[in-house]
Amino acid sequence: MTVRRLRWLWWLIGIVVVLGVLVVVADVAVRAYAQGRAADEIEKQLPENVQGDVDVSIGGFSMLSQLVSGSFDQVTLDAPALTVDGIPLSAHVVAEGVPTDLAKPVGDIRAAVTLDQQAVDSVITLPGDATLTLGEGDVSYQGTLSILGLTLGYTATGDVSASGTDVVIQPTDAALTQGSNALDLGGALSGLVKDPVTVCVAEYLPQGAQIESLVVHPDEATATLTASDFVLSEDSLRTFGTCG
Repeated sequence: MTVRRLRWLWWLIGIVVVLGVLVVVADVAVRAYAQGRAADEIEKQLPENVQGDVDVSIGGFSMLSQLVSGSFDQVTLDAPALTVDGIPLSAHVVAEGVPTDLAKPVGDIRAAVTLDQQAVDSVITLPGDATLTLGEGDVSYQGTLSILGLTLGYTATGDVSASGTDVVIQPTDAALTQGSNALDLGGALSGLVKDPVTVCVAEYLPQGAQIESLVVHPDEATATLTASDFVLSEDSLRTFGTCG
């Protein structure tokens, strides 16, 4: 191969490399701009009762090709310090099949929402005057019951699970904390252990969102929520479910 041909070859390789670098730089710049723009748009769609900053990260190989297609492969939202009606929580959301036009539905959304003990107390209201305490994988709650005109205090522990829009506590043990043990209260305590406690939380979830799982630790609970074909609009985020 002659020197002239080698020179042209090196020029061609150099041009290809430069073009490749320009494409990568353009892709990075467009991605950064799109992430900032998406965060601004999503924050604008949040209802007035929701306060906090949202960070957006857009995944996928080529940002430019995703823009051309009109859909992002994966968008991750992080909001470590949100408040909803004054209730503090943190949220990590992964959405797949996100249209560039937010008026169109998102394919699939999976969110992990973490609440502290105080926030859980605001969301979960147990029957009667019972108060809930988060444990390591389980919960305990204290309350009172009336038998034969007597008011008796009790404490119970139970396993907690969630599905759909319900949180279910299946008691595993119960004991009296005040009152007379001389009475035959076996039936009352057996009833506390036998009957699960079901709490509907649909009014705190956007309509269409479902609870897939719930994990509890002392002073903290994390719920995994899912939704499909959900529109990230102000109307959708302000429309909550109802309990039957």
